[in-house]
Amino acid sequence: MKSWHALAPLLAVLGLTGCASSPLLDAAEARDFTRLSKEIEAARKSGELDDGTVRDVAAVVASGEIENAKGLEGEKLVGGLVGCAPALESALDDRAEKDDDVAATASWVLLSAGLEDEDEFADYALDNDPRAAFRALGARSLVDLDDADLRRKLFLDLDERVRLGALKAALSSPIDADFDALLEAARLDPSSQARSTAARALGQIGGTRSAYALKDLWLRADGRLREAVAAGWAAPATFEAGGRDQLQNAAEAGGEGSVHAALLLSRIPELDAKAKAARASAMGVLVRVIKQGTREDRSVAILMAPTSTEILDAVREAKDTGDTAVAILAQARLVREGKPDEQKKAKEKLFELAKKADDPDAPRARAELATLGDKRVVPMVEKELSSKNPFARAYAARTLVTLGESPRAAGLLADKEAQVRVDVACAIVSRED
Repeated sequence: MKSWHALAPLLAVLGLTGCASSPLLDAAEARDFTRLSKEIEAARKSGELDDGTVRDVAAVVASGEIENAKGLEGEKLVGGLVGCAPALESALDDRAEKDDDVAATASWVLLSAGLEDEDEFADYALDNDPRAAFRALGARSLVDLDDADLRRKLFLDLDERVRLGALKAALSSPIDADFDALLEAARLDPSSQARSTAARALGQIGGTRSAYALKDLWLRADGRLREAVAAGWAAPATFEAGGRDQLQNAAEAGGEGSVHAALLLSRIPELDAKAKAARASAMGVLVRVIKQGTREDRSVAILMAPTSTEILDAVREAKDTGDTAVAILAQARLVREGKPDEQKKAKEKLFELAKKADDPDAPRARAELATLGDKRVVPMVEKELSSKNPFARAYAARTLVTLGESPRAAGLLADKEAQVRVDVACAIVSRED
């Protein structure tokens, strides 16, 4: 006889929908994916597989995966659910009640999604829990001023997860007393994620001291850390204390991180002549990057640069580049923001790129068309559902969900790979939530 706990995800779904059980939901709850695949196909053929049914099945599949997640793979699987956590809150709450590392990860997801108070788990750190995953969760909750001394101590913990949790708490609750310890972490922590978090936290503390400390970091930083330094300069507490000037210098100097500095600077309000000049400089940098930057920088700038006549002219130039990945992004932006006579042309060019079955960039073109609601790509995307590559299968399913075609993606809720099942289920429930 099945336990109440095992039935909880299914009963939760039935309570929401008011529906009786069905062969589809029975198979999903039993985690019999061979049977579920057959039931999904039968429901499609009979026309009974509507959006509501697919969402119910997706919720049960995801809840089952959360409940059964184990080990490092389980931590990875559950840790990727922040975006759909509101729709799966009950299952995550249940999983968080256990005492393994996956339970700690489920709690971290709930906290990250704003479904738990930030200080909810502080006792794990205050009591020096011997389990590193729970101590890390506790470190993340050390946001109260009374806990700051312990938080700084945990910046130096031997476990990377604990250090990162403490640094995230400092980012969330900045105080001057953390400055020296954060600067040391930003310079010396072996984890790039920890260094980046520390740099952002320095920006939140603010003042001239933060602006110049971040400048010192920028000079020796790699691309990822430079992105964090730029974000630190852009923090309100640092921006007017030298951060704006440092962003402008970094943007104009070029090199790694410069495009991110320019993007941040391009969004500042033009409140005075100095701000207007800084923004104009940043926009000039972005135009140059779109025209002749690296593929990565061009892509970021095309996606994120504020709209202006000069930016759109640069995008028009980029659409004819020999780099297909860049051209796809440029065409997609022109569909959204171009002149009426070029919007249709840009969409048709995207469709031509999407039809190139052997082009590795074609899936991106299909995804862009999906965000534009162009259902001509549905047959092409459906072919990718049977790809041998798990990532490609999940990507195709998410593209169909974006198009409002969840029933066509539903078959992958029974995929042989747990990560694919969860990725697709998350996309479905978060779109509806």
